[in-house]
Amino acid sequence: MIFPKKLFKNLDWGLPLLIKIPGKLMLAGEYAVTKKNNLSIVMAINKFIYKNHSELINENGVKYGLGSSGAYAVLQTKIKYPELNDDQLFQEALKFSRQSQPLNSGADIAASIYTGTLIYTKDNYPIQLKIPEKWQLLVGWTKRPSITSELVAKMSLQEDFTNKSNQYTRKLVEAIRTSNFNSFNSIIKELEDNLETLSGILTDEIKLAIKITQQFGINSKISGSGGGDNVIAFVNNNEIALKIKNEWKNNNIEPLDIKIYTK
Repeated sequence: MIFPKKLFKNLDWGLPLLIKIPGKLMLAGEYAVTKKNNLSIVMAINKFIYKNHSELINENGVKYGLGSSGAYAVLQTKIKYPELNDDQLFQEALKFSRQSQPLNSGADIAASIYTGTLIYTKDNYPIQLKIPEKWQLLVGWTKRPSITSELVAKMSLQEDFTNKSNQYTRKLVEAIRTSNFNSFNSIIKELEDNLETLSGILTDEIKLAIKITQQFGINSKISGSGGGDNVIAFVNNNEIALKIKNEWKNNNIEPLDIKIYTK
């Protein structure tokens, strides 16, 4: 039986297998990770880019802020060098990405290749970290796209900021490894408070999205460079998750159906 080719519009017909590259969300270490030896936590997500299709933008071509540039770099590198293993692919895709984004930390590249939840420092191979399955990821899109490379380029990071970022990220890793949700929830606020000491990353939509989750006892934070894009939170109660998503909708914050992706 012959199927119309249009049914398989996401397939790359020049390769033996479908290549799909996941996007990413930052959980901790934004900005700090652009400097060497600073910690971050990054998550691969179940939204993908293919050769001729992307789930990382909406129907109008607007980016969701889910690491589309990094995923694209990985996709193009994998198409060009299909024989590379993950570590080799990471090195080559990072070179490709930095041709246009020289300040890229590589966290997005790492997430798109190794997948899952990763502890990452600039230019190093990541360490896997597993978030408890009962913790549900919530993502609220503010509908205002930001350009990460421009924000990073103009940001001057103080030592106090990076020190606190590393301190809180280490604490977050420990809370995840010990499945301590209350500690995790508290540290999310510490991370966000530290991010808010930077200029130009808060918007009215971000403030509102964070305020809404706090009304239900859940702390949330900017994921990525801020200035728009997404706010994220984790909950361990389905009823609270539903209430937060409904309240986001009522205030023009779009909940995205996103989960952590592990290949």
